[in-house]
Amino acid sequence: MPTVLRTRWPQHLQPRRAAQARWLWAPLWASVLCASLHCGKDPEVRAVEITKQVDALFAQHKWEQGEKKAQEILVLSGLSAPSRDQAKLKVDQARSEQQARQQYQRFVGNKDTDADVAMAAYRDLPETSVYRQLGRSEFEKLRPTYVSDHIEKAESALQNGRCADHKSHVQLILEVDAQNQKAMDLARKPCAKKE
Repeated sequence: MPTVLRTRWPQHLQPRRAAQARWLWAPLWASVLCASLHCGKDPEVRAVEITKQVDALFAQHKWEQGEKKAQEILVLSGLSAPSRDQAKLKVDQARSEQQARQQYQRFVGNKDTDADVAMAAYRDLPETSVYRQLGRSEFEKLRPTYVSDHIEKAESALQNGRCADHKSHVQLILEVDAQNQKAMDLARKPCAKKE
């Protein structure tokens, strides 16, 4: 078997060899860095990718994380105005749902102990909120007892000449059941203040 002679590079050529190696690896490092930062990618394509991530986070009710992701879209340079507006809507939706979550928790926490607080919390939920839909069945279960309780209070207030109380109880009923005939009848009855 023949022996292979290894020769060392002369000392004066070694730095040049190292510089050549760095020069050869530079494009590879640049491409890795660029891929991780998504440079060179169309901002519209990147916005669509991030929007999908935002929607996935929203589906899991992870509003804070979704808001941060939507903020990433807003900082993309070269993004069209409609895409930027869409990202702003996502940020607004995340903020709205974060507030709605607090109202929903207030509703759920009080539905068995304080119907007035629970119903007020539910009424404050935005119509488009996920949490309004989540609480809908509990609201529907609670509404009949809430309405009958306030009808009794409105009738009592009417009989005792407490006109402001009468009016407020009727208003509370109509806020949760706008077509309630008994409440509408009570609203039409004249109230005479007792001294």
